Amino acid sequence: WFHNTRRKDVNVCTKVHSDRLREDFEKHPDREKYLIEYEKEFLTFLEGLVREADAWIQRETANCTGPGTVTKMPANMRTKMYDLQEKSDLMMKQAEELADSGDLGASKMAVVKANEMRDESKHIKEQHTFESQGEKVCDICGVRCNPDEPADYKAHLDGRLHDGYTKIRAKVKELREKMRNLPEKVEEEAGGRDAKAGDRDRDRDRDRRSAATAATARVARESERDRDRGDRGDRGRDRGRDDHGGHRGEGRERGEGRDRGEGRDRGERRRSRSQQQRRRR
Repeated sequence: WFHNTRRKDVNVCTKVHSDRLREDFEKHPDREKYLIEYEKEFLTFLEGLVREADAWIQRETANCTGPGTVTKMPANMRTKMYDLQEKSDLMMKQAEELADSGDLGASKMAVVKANEMRDESKHIKEQHTFESQGEKVCDICGVRCNPDEPADYKAHLDGRLHDGYTKIRAKVKELREKMRNLPEKVEEEAGGRDAKAGDRDRDRDRDRRSAATAATARVARESERDRDRGDRGDRGRDRGRDDHGGHRGEGRERGEGRDRGEGRDRGERRRSRSQQQRRRR
């Protein structure tokens, strides 16, 4: 319907259109149950098209030309009107020149002819001037047209765009009425299926949230383990530095002890030799 127009193209239906499948569906024992499901889905789709059409109507209404005086004439009549106006102006100039030259009789005749041509020009314009109703927007399809031009308005009514939206709006009205008058049992079954579908959607959402939470917790645990390993490595390096420093201190202390012991021994040996030498004397 809307191909090659400024409207959103609905494109070709992608569903399978088969007379055999239609016959099988008509004979199916649960035909009514599945038909309601399909018609609900179809109604939602058509209501979307109607909303788009209503929005288009609102925009086009704001762009309409309002009522007022309009002049419309064929090209040949417009040319004739301009020629008469031009000849009338030339004749008036000629009348002034005749009056200046003293030929008053010829001047008066020229003025009469100039006025006649001007009146004829005005008459042509008046014949093609009328009070316009202004542009109107079709409340079915949203096409902006001019009711003052019957042929143009009729062409819009016979167009595929108007025909398409007429059928769409009629089908929406029909389906809405049908849904309001559904038997209670059928409506409960359809509602139950809708509820089950909603439960499945909620279950999927809950599973996705649980998976996301578990992944977040796993990342947090891995980060904590990494920090623990880093802390243990730092403490090990600190103990190593302390041990090396302690060993070096103990080594220094042992070396200093040995030096002091050796010094005392040497001193005692020297004193012993001195005493022996004095006794010999």
